[in-house]
Amino acid sequence: MKRLWLLLRQAVVIISAITMALAPLSEAVARRGGGDKSGGGSSNSGSNSGRTASDKATRVSAPGNAGKAESSQTGRSQFPTRSQRIRVPPKAPPKDPPPKPPKPPSTTKPPRDQPPKRPNRPRPPREQPPRETTPRPPRRPPIIVLPTPPRINPPPLVSTFLPPNIGPRRPNLPPLPPQFVPRPRRAPLALPPAPDLTRSREAEIIMAVDETLSDGDTIVLGQGLTLNVEVQYRSSLLGAKIVRLRIPDNRQREQVIAAVIQAVGTDPRILAIQPNFVFEASQSATPASLGPSTAPLPQYATEKVRLNEAHRTSLGRDVRVAVIDTGMDGAHPELAGAVAESFDAIGEGPVEVEAHGTAIAGIVAARQQMRGMAPNAHVLAIRSFSSGGGLAGVGRKAEATTLTLIKGLDWAAANAARVVNMSFAGPKDPLLQAAIEAAQERGLIMVAAAGNGGPSASSAYPAAFDRVIAVTASDSDDQVYNKANRGTYVAVAAPGVDILTPAPKAAYDMSSGTSLAAAHVSGIIALMLERKPNLTAEAVRAILSSTARDPDRTASKRGLGAGIVDAARAVAAVE
Repeated sequence: MKRLWLLLRQAVVIISAITMALAPLSEAVARRGGGDKSGGGSSNSGSNSGRTASDKATRVSAPGNAGKAESSQTGRSQFPTRSQRIRVPPKAPPKDPPPKPPKPPSTTKPPRDQPPKRPNRPRPPREQPPRETTPRPPRRPPIIVLPTPPRINPPPLVSTFLPPNIGPRRPNLPPLPPQFVPRPRRAPLALPPAPDLTRSREAEIIMAVDETLSDGDTIVLGQGLTLNVEVQYRSSLLGAKIVRLRIPDNRQREQVIAAVIQAVGTDPRILAIQPNFVFEASQSATPASLGPSTAPLPQYATEKVRLNEAHRTSLGRDVRVAVIDTGMDGAHPELAGAVAESFDAIGEGPVEVEAHGTAIAGIVAARQQMRGMAPNAHVLAIRSFSSGGGLAGVGRKAEATTLTLIKGLDWAAANAARVVNMSFAGPKDPLLQAAIEAAQERGLIMVAAAGNGGPSASSAYPAAFDRVIAVTASDSDDQVYNKANRGTYVAVAAPGVDILTPAPKAAYDMSSGTSLAAAHVSGIIALMLERKPNLTAEAVRAILSSTARDPDRTASKRGLGAGIVDAARAVAAVE
């Protein structure tokens, strides 16, 4: 319909144009006809009437040609000449030609009397903006922003072999993160005593940093100190990240530690720095292997601590005792069903079955021919020590480091241990002390061997730490073990000389050491906790000391602490 309307309008315009073009020709014909009727055009009335009509037609058709139309009065021929005939039709469009209808834009609504939609063509939505006439730029692929990797700059050389009056240069440490809240230091930044330095790994350093420090920033921190980062471990007890660093050159360990302390002593991200101390299993006498046995085995220790009477009341049911030691033989008949869970804190190489850990676990929870202190307790076997392929006490002694011991304590606390047996001794380790104190705050009761260094030896750790129950060894005559350490930190004594213990491959051993005495006390504490699970470490220590046997009141003078533990009296004293 719209197209028909446009064609009709164009036809009207064309007809109007043709009519206007033929107007002069009709005027000339009219004039000629008028002159013939009046006798050659001499009549004034006929000429006037012809001019009047011509003038009207001229004014209507072409206003600019009025003077040429009037020239017929001067006696010229009434018929237009050839040039006049050519110039008569106006070149300009008519005066008032009908305007062409404007092309409706895309947004103009059609008239009401016409259908607004075309058949089979959907109407565009109203909210759609008008179509753009300008060309769009070419479509570009999206920009993908990748996370910025940690910036690792080549570390500067930090020389520790400088004159005494010149300190080391500032290391290339990463910047502090925004709104960094420094944590309190876990241990003082001080060089340990020389004797303790000799009891640590030669080319290794342990550093505790803030746990919010990323692994990449820790690597940059180590490179700024010209040290290689080997291990990064987050400790739940310390709330910090423990980093093991290796000295890559020939610098002396004490010189490196002193230089690092001087360089980073004011850095709030570094909580502690120290050597990677070494601890040894407290078993000095060489075990005498008895091999497999089917006959009843003699145990004088059970009589010394009056275990029979204690078992009438308690067997340590469901109490978890963590044994941080070497790998143990959980398949030994004496330990069948005793080991609840195990954990390898070393994580290097296969787990080796060794005698020391098997003996300690057997004293705590043996349940076949031997009588353990708490046969119904659950042993958590934690491997933090390794002797490098040999049995503990034969050849090289089993050793652990600061890092492996902290890992073991973390795992014990996370697995609901109530008693932690630490049958080992070593130097005063600030980081280990902080981890033990954090474990004690969570309700763990810490028992440690007093050490086998002899009467003149200095205090052994962790037994000498506060609130740790230090245990020394006594023999069948109630005399102190001649190789045991002496000191006021010793709390009580327990049998530890010529003690029958299980050994790998279903065998049995006879051995001595304060580590065996500590295992006896750990088992007795499990008996007490069955009676009263919410006992604290202070309450346990007080009960053990007040119920220990000291007939002649000379136990402390003889190095036995408060005396030899009495399991029956200790369990009976628990209310």
